[in-house]
Amino acid sequence: MQTRPLLAAAITLVLACRSGSQPYRGLSAATTTPPSSLLRLSAAGGPAELYRLPKLEQWGWRSATPLPALRRPIGADLDLGVVYALGSKNEVVAFDLLTSRPRPQLAAGVRDVAVGPDGSLFTVDDSLRVVQFLRRNPVRFQSRLSSRPRDLYGTRGSTLLAVSTGQGATLTVLHNDDQPVRIPLPAGDAASTFWGDLLAVAADTAVVLIDPDYPDRVTSIPVSGHARAVLFSPSGHRFYVARREGSVLVFNRFTREQVAEVKLPGPAAALRADPYGRWLMVHPQSSDSLWMVDLAWNRYVRGFEADWAADLPTVTNQQVLLVKRGPDVVAYDLTQEALPESGRVRGGAADFWLPMAWTPETGTASIGPEVTAGDSAQSDSLGAPDTRVYLQVSSSQNKAWSSELARQLEQQGLPASVLDPHSPDEGFRVVLGPYPTREAAESTGRRLGRPFFIYQPDR
Repeated sequence: MQTRPLLAAAITLVLACRSGSQPYRGLSAATTTPPSSLLRLSAAGGPAELYRLPKLEQWGWRSATPLPALRRPIGADLDLGVVYALGSKNEVVAFDLLTSRPRPQLAAGVRDVAVGPDGSLFTVDDSLRVVQFLRRNPVRFQSRLSSRPRDLYGTRGSTLLAVSTGQGATLTVLHNDDQPVRIPLPAGDAASTFWGDLLAVAADTAVVLIDPDYPDRVTSIPVSGHARAVLFSPSGHRFYVARREGSVLVFNRFTREQVAEVKLPGPAAALRADPYGRWLMVHPQSSDSLWMVDLAWNRYVRGFEADWAADLPTVTNQQVLLVKRGPDVVAYDLTQEALPESGRVRGGAADFWLPMAWTPETGTASIGPEVTAGDSAQSDSLGAPDTRVYLQVSSSQNKAWSSELARQLEQQGLPASVLDPHSPDEGFRVVLGPYPTREAAESTGRRLGRPFFIYQPDR
């Protein structure tokens, strides 16, 4: 069953998206990302261990007590400093990073699980009962699902989206205090936006878009070449459609127009997004390998030998590609033009791996960077800094996309606006604020449920 990517990876920073035939340019992340680590969770049970990026060196940190055998990781609520996994006995395992010990068991008899954009957990048990955990407090839904779901998507509110198949595909929109709404779907791969406000289905000759709040508003976009997989960008501005003929079509989510086509070496079976919106990972239909697409330039870059697992491949916030290759876990440096191998853990493929913006030295978890291009230390060297502090959640070369994202954030009650670029190389920044201090901005950012940059414009 497909589920939303791990919470640590389900984040929505958008990089500037440009098309054309420009040469590949590596992304320098040295001053725009927080300190990172890589958590290794033993599938067979045992201590959790921490590794350094990008070389995959052991940190020398491990959990004080062993964890039970695991089926798969769920994600990490870094604001609480807790990692979640699904145990081999169908229990939700919670691991406290600060104490390096497991917490009391949250739930048992869990068959399916999803993570909402606000960090809440949605669990489905053997009887198809749904429980949402808000800050570890259980909220039981009045109604149950009618069948075992194929896909689960948590939303920002107390709503769960469940796609089930069988005699016919169905989208169930389930609220915690109301009767479920069931919407017939065409057969095909499905994907949801990070916020759960739009669902897409790759239905061979078309992509069908469904708004869960308005089930009668169904949009069908014709697609030639047999649509096989669909995926939204982390911000939800765009969606990508993989075709059997061997290319990925790029669509504007708001205008429904095709804006680019990325040629691939062959047909694709599945798509996975880099959490920061720079990279698209494509699983070829006929081999255990990985094709990397650079979304800044809408072009295929290179193929890698890799297995497709629940946790990997993924891209960390330090622009390191992590893959399982045979028995090993291998890291590749995406900031270098040749994309060289930067580290390897032999025998690590049997376990689960979770990138995190957390280190034992800091003792805290954060989803935001500690140093940005507008950091006060840099601003001091350039002159008197502007006292305004913003949370930047997106940057795009397209002003219309940025304006639409800001409008959606405003509808959610957030103080969003668009800052115009100061130079041709900059994009239109979607920001929240301003805030009186950096501390106030970071406090808001940690509750936001999406990645952010602290941005302080110079005077």
